[in-house]
Amino acid sequence: MSDQAEDPESAADRLEAALERIARNSAVRPTPAPVPMERPDDELSVSEIAERLDSLIARLRTALGAEAKTQ
Repeated sequence: MSDQAEDPESAADRLEAALERIARNSAVRPTPAPVPMERPDDELSVSEIAERLDSLIARLRTALGAEAKTQ
């Protein structure tokens, strides 16, 4: 967009037109089906959940660096 001040009426008209296009397109396009999980979380054992959490914590520590290990 340009650096010049824009007429509020013109901006509102463009916004309204864009929202109408979005509404029309969303009515035409089907929403994608959710991706099925391999296994629902409620079927996981406590040890599997703990293993996943440990793995996630390790990944977070790696991502945050040595600072996270010392605190």
